[in-house]
Amino acid sequence: MLDVLPLCAPPFNKSDMYYDFMVKHPFLWRGAFAWSSTRWGERVGFAWYKVGLVGNLKKYFVESQPDLVVSVHPLLQVPSLAALKAMRDESDDPRRIPFATVVTDYTTCHATWFDKGVDKCFVPTVETKEFGERRGLTSSQLVMHGLPIRPAFSKLSASKARLRQKLGMKRNRSTVLIVGGGDGMGPVEETCLALDNRLEGGQIVVICGRNEKLAKRLRRHKWASNVVILGFVSNMHEWMSASDCIVTKAGPGTIAESLACGLPIMLNNFIPCQEAGNIPWVIDNGVGDFSNEPEEVASTVLRWFADEKGLRRMRKRTLALGRPKATFQIVDDLVELMKKYRTWDPEKLLAREMRKLATVSI
Repeated sequence: MLDVLPLCAPPFNKSDMYYDFMVKHPFLWRGAFAWSSTRWGERVGFAWYKVGLVGNLKKYFVESQPDLVVSVHPLLQVPSLAALKAMRDESDDPRRIPFATVVTDYTTCHATWFDKGVDKCFVPTVETKEFGERRGLTSSQLVMHGLPIRPAFSKLSASKARLRQKLGMKRNRSTVLIVGGGDGMGPVEETCLALDNRLEGGQIVVICGRNEKLAKRLRRHKWASNVVILGFVSNMHEWMSASDCIVTKAGPGTIAESLACGLPIMLNNFIPCQEAGNIPWVIDNGVGDFSNEPEEVASTVLRWFADEKGLRRMRKRTLALGRPKATFQIVDDLVELMKKYRTWDPEKLLAREMRKLATVSI
């Protein structure tokens, strides 16, 4: 796995810092997203973005000799394909290294995810597939398996009661899971307070991620209901499966994981542009709702809990849309792509530890 940021020329080698700043100032991010999605914006942006990066990528590919290159970031199709072409042009080796893209946005995509030079482009939804078609990719290039999520979400077998017992939760209470992402962002505290004031006999699980200040602040509060405060967890699949609904921002990964667990989704926040389309997708498919007002979030969740039949129907719809096997299906197709372009023994795949598989990501 390769982090390409150190290979980029300034200012792109600090892209993670700029991104974090811009998403906290939506007008900046909307402008940058819209401009860079145009044909002219792409050309100008990549003309500078490729400075240094193509040469560094080519050098890395020559040294590592990968059997396959996979991109999981929207800005890496053009420079990666350019590096592979330069490598072929300067080499006597006739073999061709295949290139694949795994799109990790759910509905609204940046245009640079899609390049006609890829061998395969894996998309999570019909919406992203149609976007790829509009960008000129063919049906043989576009493959829809779903969004790749951790393998643990494909092995959900324990009952909700058993999971609650294992996790130290109250077994027979309506349970709301509040998630603020890895950094515990969004109106987590306000939503928890709004629910606690009205969720009689219920239970709230709050996952604060790496936001230790938020976790400490919530632990100091005296709650009326049973409230479990957690930091960063590695068993999200268990907490999701043990809950009755989730309150979260409209991130594609959390949505996909919630669907795999059959968990109705109450969205309360989103990153402009790439997450905006996830909100109508969730609502139109009947698997959740949206509000950025904590009191309205609490009212919606309480309405769901008051309608047990409606909540069960919503749970069935989420399970029907879930793609827990997507990760395995994508990997299977990637293995077939490698086999197409290079002779190798699949039985030795694990022994080799995929040492020649270069995954390009940020």
